[in-house]
Amino acid sequence: MSDFSNYIQGQITKKKIEKGIDMFRNESTADLKRKLRNVNIDETMKKLDEYDKDTFKELGININEYKNQITEADIQKIKQVLGKDSDKIIRKIRDILR
Repeated sequence: MSDFSNYIQGQITKKKIEKGIDMFRNESTADLKRKLRNVNIDETMKKLDEYDKDTFKELGININEYKNQITEADIQKIKQVLGKDSDKIIRKIRDILR
């Protein structure tokens, strides 16, 4: 991708990450379950699989900024909200943050 395209895609991705973190911090578990009940976990995993540390770096996103923002409490809330499907998502998030 071109530098400008990477910049734009990086800014969009960064805003989505920040929105997700904000949602998990500020919304109740019940509200999150309601919002996410129609989310297809397989599609979400396919989308997450498109991203790795190199992709984030290429997009100008510093993963280290998020390492300190995403707490174990956030991870536990993901587990509560997504239930049986949470393990795959949590594993991918932890892999990205390492």
